[in-house]
Amino acid sequence: MSRNKLMLMLASVAAVVVVVGAFFLGVQPQLDRATAASAEQASVEQTNRTTREELERLREQAETLPTMQSDLAALQASVPDSAAVAPFITELNATAEASGVKIASITVGDAMEYAPPASSSTDAGTATDAGTSTDAASASPSASPSPTATPSVPKSPGVTTNGSITATNFSVIPVSVSVDGEFSEALAFVKGVQSDPRLFLVDSISSSLAEASSSDAAAGSAAPTWTFSGTIYVFKDAASTQAEQAAAASSSSASTNG
Repeated sequence: MSRNKLMLMLASVAAVVVVVGAFFLGVQPQLDRATAASAEQASVEQTNRTTREELERLREQAETLPTMQSDLAALQASVPDSAAVAPFITELNATAEASGVKIASITVGDAMEYAPPASSSTDAGTATDAGTSTDAASASPSASPSPTATPSVPKSPGVTTNGSITATNFSVIPVSVSVDGEFSEALAFVKGVQSDPRLFLVDSISSSLAEASSSDAAAGSAAPTWTFSGTIYVFKDAASTQAEQAAAASSSSASTNG
């Protein structure tokens, strides 16, 4: 082999080494960076899409925010975070005046802890079936059975509870209101009470004829008394509870410092 061929071969090998080295030292890192940049770009675009969707959702909710705030205010007035008996009595007096009745008495009991309703069901269908079987067993063997219609037993509605309503944050206050007035006036009063901001659930209504005064007796008339019994409610949400705890802690601290 001549010296020129050897030098040519060595030059070719050196060129290949230079090309390979340039690839691994220059091109490959650029390709890796390009791949990483592409992956990062895809991730950023996905994040941007998620952000745009969230912004759109928040924009839609922002449009309904006034309505939600109004609904929340109505619910908080319906079931406040304190007993608020004085405003409730004011509402009753205003409703009584508007409906034409005269309030004879208002009784507000002590607040009681909420107790979730217990689910109770009686299997009337089983009892009916058992009675049918007994009759069939006691019947004469020779007697031919006569077709009987099986009455359908209505099922009681299921009990629905909410886990966020507990004895700790929900209280029940019994209330009894007696008013004097005619039936139409008492009906207008109880209808107005049901429309007042404070929720008053009436579950019992009774009436009695009050003792007539001398003028009423002379006129042959007496004023009926209507008694509406039910409950009002108090709900202390997390914010109210934290505010009360902070106020109690501040009061305790001030008392200790004093």
